[in-house]
Amino acid sequence: MAEIISNKAAKGKHPRRVLSTKVDLTPMVDLGFLLITFFIITTTMTKNHALRLDLPADGPSTKAAVSKTVTLILRDNNTVDYYNGDEVGKMASVTFKDNGLRKMLINKKKMVQERWGTDTVTTVIIKPTSLSTYSNVVASLNEMQINDIRKFVLTDLTEEEKKLSPKYQ
Repeated sequence: MAEIISNKAAKGKHPRRVLSTKVDLTPMVDLGFLLITFFIITTTMTKNHALRLDLPADGPSTKAAVSKTVTLILRDNNTVDYYNGDEVGKMASVTFKDNGLRKMLINKKKMVQERWGTDTVTTVIIKPTSLSTYSNVVASLNEMQINDIRKFVLTDLTEEEKKLSPKYQ
């Protein structure tokens, strides 16, 4: 509330009246704290969206059947070279655009389903190159999760793959 305080000053013959106002800001401060408390309570903080990775138990390495395996070589410009099994010479390319990688993985799972009776044994080997980006690695790992591919490996290029093309250096 505002108060008006009057002071009478007697200077000379004519007394002068001086008015001053004093504003009590306590209710305004209370309202401010109530608003801050309201917004803190009603605000939701961003949640981390971490990629869950299941790592294998320690032990000897296992071999996968060639017909169950597809190898992805991540390149620049969102391009992925891939080959089935050990057929390095029969390499093809897809991109992350238009779900190219997803369509290829779905087709591989169908081929494994037809041959082995289940698609859960599909194995994907992911090999990033020095030109690939971190986002492409994450996108390929996301595709493993989206397509329910339970067996995948993140590893380096072999010497044979490095010799195959200078674009992998």
